[in-house]
Amino acid sequence: MATDRIALAVLLLFGTRVWPGVLIGAFLVNVTTAGSAVSSAGIAIGNTLEALLAAYLVNRYAGGRYAFEGLRNVVRFAILAALVSPVVSATFGVTSLCATGYAEWADFGPIWLTWWLGDAGGALIVAPLLVVWGNAPRLPAWDRGRAFELAIFAAAFVLTVLIVFDGVPPLSGNTYPTTFLAFPVLVWAAFRFGPRVASATLFLLSGMALWGTLHGYGPFASIPPNEALLLLQAFMGVAAVMTLALAAAEMELRRAEARKIAERDEFIAVAAHELKTPITSLRLAVQVLRRDAERGAAPEDAKLRDSLRTIESQSQRLGRLVTELLETVRLRTGPMVLDLRPADVVDIVTKAVRDAQATTSRHEIVLAAPTRLRAKLDALRFAQVVGNLLDNAIKFSPKGGRVEVELSSPKRRAVRLAVRDHGIGIASEDRPHIFERFYRSQPSDQRSGLGLGLYVSREIVELHGGRIETEAPDDGGTRMVVSLSEGR
Repeated sequence: MATDRIALAVLLLFGTRVWPGVLIGAFLVNVTTAGSAVSSAGIAIGNTLEALLAAYLVNRYAGGRYAFEGLRNVVRFAILAALVSPVVSATFGVTSLCATGYAEWADFGPIWLTWWLGDAGGALIVAPLLVVWGNAPRLPAWDRGRAFELAIFAAAFVLTVLIVFDGVPPLSGNTYPTTFLAFPVLVWAAFRFGPRVASATLFLLSGMALWGTLHGYGPFASIPPNEALLLLQAFMGVAAVMTLALAAAEMELRRAEARKIAERDEFIAVAAHELKTPITSLRLAVQVLRRDAERGAAPEDAKLRDSLRTIESQSQRLGRLVTELLETVRLRTGPMVLDLRPADVVDIVTKAVRDAQATTSRHEIVLAAPTRLRAKLDALRFAQVVGNLLDNAIKFSPKGGRVEVELSSPKRRAVRLAVRDHGIGIASEDRPHIFERFYRSQPSDQRSGLGLGLYVSREIVELHGGRIETEAPDDGGTRMVVSLSEGR
């Protein structure tokens, strides 16, 4: 029935609250066309229940009104809305006709199959058209070349349909199996013009193919009308799933490409800004020393110390930024190779704490560690992880304060490292994302770094067979915990 195909689109676009209108509309359509009030009521109830069930399943499992923007959701829509849900309408409808004498119980099976197949085909032809165009009723602003391609496509589509289904020479009067000729234009619509043009193409193809089949044209015209229509519905269902799936896959690829371009542009902008800052500081410090040298005057001890301290700290920062960039490139091109050897973990962490303390005078970094702890790991990579966590703790406590580092071995040959700051903390909505590439949780006016340190750290830890987690202590701040599994 056409009503339940339209009803599904209405419920997806406007919500299930409009179901009374669907019920009334289905009843009026049936009672004014054929059957009695009783049979029409049964059919209307079946149509409404089918639409409600399909809308619930599609909303829950297939992306709702945006089901045709993802390949997996298109497949789920086809299963849930076109295969499962029509069982309800077919069962209610045929039972109502048989119970009121408009059909014989002996014909229940063939009528039910015809009804189910018709609803399934309609769910794949009519509902996608209404939903996709309901979401975005206007075509994008295409340039002249794209508009010309659309015109050529329309001409090719009309010519193909006329030849295959409407008796235009050279195939008029014959019933050759030429349905495959429709697939090139369907693929063209899916790949070049997206779900909206693809759904409109399917709808027009279905209508023109139906007209031709009923008038004795096309590849299905040589068999009895009922079987011909069933085969046509099956053909259109297969064509619809293929076309909508291709259109959704192409849309996903374009979105992924757009995201990559946006990430690249953001990365370039952030990297340029972050690399410019230490370079500027280095240049200013060197300029101070150069001016003193040009005047022939020995620089004051305090000025010399400040300039050298600036050069050292900014050089270290520049080195960290470059290291993060290099590690990110390596991770994207292939898995990182670890140099696993027995190492003194206490010595690695102690050195990292000492280096971090040298970069700040507002923080007190306190280390609690056993006298000896050895484990099999990549010492250079693990030191990089510790440095990133300390840098993160310093960054998230801009007012200074205490940073606590605790190293322990909860089990034999296992390592647990906890870095705790008492700073601004990390918002709960940011915690699931802080280990993502380029993610920075600080406000835009306070951000620093490339958003790569924690991402690289997580990759290194996981390559060691461990895990890295973030905790929010009750008294504020953040605790980062690294656990390396036993046996590494």
